[in-house]
Amino acid sequence: MKCPACGRENRLNAGFCAWCGERLGKKPEDAAPEANTVPESGPTDLPSEPFPSPASSALDEAAQTIAVEESETPEPNEISAERNVTPLQPGDVLLDRYEIVELIESGPDSNTYRAKDRYGCAACGFDDNVQGDEYCRQCGASLEKARQVTIVERLRLEPEHYDLHFEQGERDYFVTVEPQPKAGEAPPEGQAVTRPLRLIWGRATDKGQQRDLNEDYLEAWLYARGSGGLLGLFVVADGLGGHDSGEVASRLATETVWEALRQSVWEPTIRGETLQPEALEERLKAAIKAASQAVYDARIARHSEMSSTLTLALIVDDAAYIGNVGDSRTYLWNAKGLQRITKDHSLVQRLVDTGQIEPRDVYAHPQRNVIYQSIGDRPDVRPDIFRLPLAPDDRLILCSDGLWEMVRDDGLEEVLLAETDPQRACERLVQNANLAGGEDNISVIIVQALAA
Repeated sequence: MKCPACGRENRLNAGFCAWCGERLGKKPEDAAPEANTVPESGPTDLPSEPFPSPASSALDEAAQTIAVEESETPEPNEISAERNVTPLQPGDVLLDRYEIVELIESGPDSNTYRAKDRYGCAACGFDDNVQGDEYCRQCGASLEKARQVTIVERLRLEPEHYDLHFEQGERDYFVTVEPQPKAGEAPPEGQAVTRPLRLIWGRATDKGQQRDLNEDYLEAWLYARGSGGLLGLFVVADGLGGHDSGEVASRLATETVWEALRQSVWEPTIRGETLQPEALEERLKAAIKAASQAVYDARIARHSEMSSTLTLALIVDDAAYIGNVGDSRTYLWNAKGLQRITKDHSLVQRLVDTGQIEPRDVYAHPQRNVIYQSIGDRPDVRPDIFRLPLAPDDRLILCSDGLWEMVRDDGLEEVLLAETDPQRACERLVQNANLAGGEDNISVIIVQALAA
């Protein structure tokens, strides 16, 4: 169909010109439906061209090639757990259509991204626009403002609800179209208009030069809403017990903390509840106590002496809530330099506090590894909780004693000054700890706050 305004060709029965936006012939609602519709069954091979959502009622032949019968959806155990889970970066494009905007949630089994759908219309939801269109072929709206979608990258289990599934680069992706905000529409009550911060982070761990087993465990979880709201949990645990299941204690402590905070903080926040700082502190403390009880119960059942240290950062919007048990540490790095947030639950720290030794003597003291509190050594534990505001360019450093004892504060500052990328900084710190002797397992997470 030729446009009477610009003279360019458009597809048959197009409502508006894809080149200039001029209305063509009949109104879109009066146009005859196209012959091609989604078949009840069809091949599962992906097209090389951009494709629409399977929810559309009138699709072209390219859409037919991605229609997937419900019976052909992979069973959860058919999705490989061995695939690479390195997160995609902003600007990466999937299937020449979905441009990654940001990572909004990350966990051991999946990554969730916000992305721009280059060809989906944000105004009417039409999916059949193609590369080169400046205006929606259905309603004539400009395609300059891209439709927002959520993409879940799953390694093990597929999500319950999604609009489209595809594979690329040995990864499974599940696309869900997000509700598009209307012009002038106010955000829900209690929800910020914009998110003040976003987070990037890195992590690294190594068994060191003198240990046969790595008993440390570290993990990170992140959730963010496009309209505002940020949640992050970062944990470093140093298992104790040598061959007596220290690695079991560190992992159990981390997973128990996450499960408790998922129920008490994550789910209420996702439902739109606003938790006050005092409530967040209490829920963080309860989660750490639950971890200690879980490790203690496992210790008794195993007739073991295992336990673990724990340092973690729960980030809610622009505030960090730090929890600590044992002698793993959390530092803050910003324009004021390196500041230690946590205080070790150790004998040498008490000697420093009472003036019996100097802080520099901690590194060589014969009893520097003696701690008086750890996760799982008794049913009740008393964690330290700290609250601090976060600003753009602040960095949190969470690490086991195998790192801070080897590189010391000066070595931490040297690397933080030299490396602006959190992942490279983590890798360099672990390398330096090994070069200094690597006397223990080494673990570190660096979280950097950036302006959204």
